[in-house]
Amino acid sequence: MKLFAPLVALALPTVAPAVCPTAEDLDTGILFRTLDGDTELFRRVSENVVLSTYTSGSEESRILLGQGLYVLDNVGLAEGELLPETQVRFSYPMPAAEMPRPTPEGDWAVDVTVVEGGVSEAEHQSYAFGPVTEIGLGKCTFDMIPVVQTYSPDPYEVTDYVNWLPELGVSYLVQSSHAHGEDRYIYTSVEAVR
Repeated sequence: MKLFAPLVALALPTVAPAVCPTAEDLDTGILFRTLDGDTELFRRVSENVVLSTYTSGSEESRILLGQGLYVLDNVGLAEGELLPETQVRFSYPMPAAEMPRPTPEGDWAVDVTVVEGGVSEAEHQSYAFGPVTEIGLGKCTFDMIPVVQTYSPDPYEVTDYVNWLPELGVSYLVQSSHAHGEDRYIYTSVEAVR
């Protein structure tokens, strides 16, 4: 009987553990889904820049992120084509490779130039990084550093709350508070695009 037990164990079906994405998957894409059915697809553009494509119903936007966090360019899309009239560009005083990756309980402030509709304006951006914690997305668990982003001058008094995942090198917006209220985004799953 002792010899038979291992053979029975080998015959039983096994369930492969869920494979959670890693930073290497940015080459083909990492797809996040929200509770409302929206999706955000991240792909690597270069060693220090990630492209995010956010889709909500028929609306789509493309955002370039330095270090997977700092917005370099934001533009709307229609049927995959750029809508130049919606484009907002952010010029930082350093290349993306020199932008700091978030450090637990650290901060960073920077003066940027914002170009929108042909008009250029100065903006001061402040980033406050919280302590490392864990967050679950579907069956996957990742280390996460919460980031609070503020801007000045800002007549709309926007404060953005972002989750940055060091293991993947990407971030996603979870809440945006402003003078007229707030918007929340609940992310529920993540998967590698194969």
